[in-house]
Amino acid sequence: MRIGIPIWGERVSPVMDTAERLLLLDAAGEPDASRREIVLGQAPAAPRAQAIADLGVEVLICGAISRSLAEMLALSGVRVVPWISGELDEVLEAFGCGDLVCPRFLMPGCRGRHGGGEGRRRRSGAGGGRGGGQGRQRRGPRR
Repeated sequence: MRIGIPIWGERVSPVMDTAERLLLLDAAGEPDASRREIVLGQAPAAPRAQAIADLGVEVLICGAISRSLAEMLALSGVRVVPWISGELDEVLEAFGCGDLVCPRFLMPGCRGRHGGGEGRRRRSGAGGGRGGGQGRQRRGPRR
């Protein structure tokens, strides 16, 4: 399995769309079976998705990612595991153990956003409407 992780220093890059470096790992059951670093540069979403797919990446572990880039990657057959943060070695160890999508590795504010490229979810307002409060009625002054 070939895994791609956008990197910033020794950590998962916080934003996939602007990450300039990608770590490629060919996981053959050993922690450091094969590692190499690729320079992505500042390519827009479509060429970036194509480059990642052309590298044979099967799983992309990343931080924040735009919906358009996540969809392009998914259409290319790349499984996206978004909203992940942390030190590379710890993230890789957790992925190998099947324990990556836990609160410890999820980006702050992304606790409910795991699971292969689901994108953003809207919060329901107090009135239960979609989009953060559509259809809410105001009842008296705020305190």
